[in-house]
Amino acid sequence: MAKLKSDDAANVLGGAAVLRARADALKLDAKARKDVARWYSAVAAYGQAPNDDAARIYADAVYETLAAGIDAAGVRVAPRAVQPDRGAYADEPRMLAAATDYAGALWKAASPSNYAVSSRPASDKIDRIIVHVTQGSYAGTISWFQNSAAKVSAHYVVRSSDGQITQMVREKDRAWHAGNSDYNRRSVGIEHEGYVGDASWFTEQMYRASAALTRDIADRHGIPKDRTHIIGHVQVPGSDHTDPGSYWNWTKYMSYVTGGGNPHSPEEVCGSGFRVNDSQGLGTAGTVYLLYNGSTGANCVATMKATSLGTATATSAFLEVQGRTRVTDSGNFGYYAGPVRATAAGTCVKWGGRAGSTSYESPFEHCR
Repeated sequence: MAKLKSDDAANVLGGAAVLRARADALKLDAKARKDVARWYSAVAAYGQAPNDDAARIYADAVYETLAAGIDAAGVRVAPRAVQPDRGAYADEPRMLAAATDYAGALWKAASPSNYAVSSRPASDKIDRIIVHVTQGSYAGTISWFQNSAAKVSAHYVVRSSDGQITQMVREKDRAWHAGNSDYNRRSVGIEHEGYVGDASWFTEQMYRASAALTRDIADRHGIPKDRTHIIGHVQVPGSDHTDPGSYWNWTKYMSYVTGGGNPHSPEEVCGSGFRVNDSQGLGTAGTVYLLYNGSTGANCVATMKATSLGTATATSAFLEVQGRTRVTDSGNFGYYAGPVRATAAGTCVKWGGRAGSTSYESPFEHCR
């Protein structure tokens, strides 16, 4: 058993032996075993799914991988399209879109042992969306969340190849996904098929489908569409997870979530504890914000662009504490200028910035 876990070749041979045993149990004769299409039921059984619907999802994923081919981790398998003989699994999975909170999702319930029934948002306000990566397959994740021994779940799972979404826990209930009970109470968790160390899993279809889901959740629950409220598992306090990892393109994802708007927020730019105290529009080019941290007495200024996003253009932000030298962040930036911070408890400040051809400079004010 130890060799099966540590030796790749032994693991493959062991898996093949188990698959052959499944085929024997289904009475596949020598002729049938030569037809890849006839192995479908054996593959479905091999996945050890808790029910027929999940078994079909698993087997379909295997045949889709076979059709696409494999070129990863030194393993290469040429694409081979096969129309599987689904046999007893010929009926479509009984996953009803009408049962979901998100109209674009399929429904497949997680085991009741893997989440807590609740009445959110009446019981707990939902103010976070947490992005996860499965470290496994779409079908395998669905199957695992249906296994009562798992003691974990997420509200949604997103498939890499085409962005298909399956909901497994109602948003009113608390999925066990964050590894932090407070964040479980206040968040919706979205798992994404793939591995943190392999960017190829994060397809355009996945980004767009997941972003549409996140946007819908945010709109329904009044969650700000920014990186303070839409976070990775790695950002959960006390988490020992790294997902979604460095290959996850947050800039692209957030631009899809916001419908092409700035994927960053002034709170994110200035940091923990800062809240917007004042703001001034800079025409259509952006907005300059003054933020304040009540715990430290610090002010912060950030200029957030609204046009030419992702393209470096002249943008600036400044903060001047009365009696001190003005501090400015000025240059060609893609999304924002700043943060410019200064402690100014009990002292007036002058603040402002520029985006495009429009600039703003306040009088000395906010004399806390």
